[in-house]
Amino acid sequence: MRRLLRFTSIAALMFVTFSAVAASAQTATAKPAPTYESVIVNSWKNVHNKILTMAKDTQFPDDKLGWKPHPDSRSVLDELRHVTIGLEVTTATAKGEKLDFAAREKADAAKPKTRASVVAEMEAAIAASFPLVEAKQSPSLIGWLEHQGEHYGKLVTAYRVNGIVPPVSRPK
Repeated sequence: MRRLLRFTSIAALMFVTFSAVAASAQTATAKPAPTYESVIVNSWKNVHNKILTMAKDTQFPDDKLGWKPHPDSRSVLDELRHVTIGLEVTTATAKGEKLDFAAREKADAAKPKTRASVVAEMEAAIAASFPLVEAKQSPSLIGWLEHQGEHYGKLVTAYRVNGIVPPVSRPK
């Protein structure tokens, strides 16, 4: 009888201990559900980080940065610059300012067209954009996100047509 009582006591103690450990582990790992706004912000960051990776990617050779799918379309380098201007527009909007997109694009045409200059401008635009997008989450980002995603798609196509695997599709 004493053995049964001792066994029952030990089993009960183990059950209570394991239950408490499991409960605390469950609450420690439970994350709050993402908000609609946080998903938009994360998507904003992800698409621009992927485009920046492409801008820096030397597997896409410099001599192909002028490639266009059609004479009336933007070159790869121009697509990257266009994305940067889009970042600048959304940053200005978040600050309550206006940025004349057409004037900015025209001024951009006179700048040197090199990978290094495009990367530097895009990094600066991202550094300005990301904190503002986090602080001022706006539904207007959805339209911009869709637009920037189209440019990402064009860049992926440029990679594939030129026989290069885009960075996101390469084996890790």
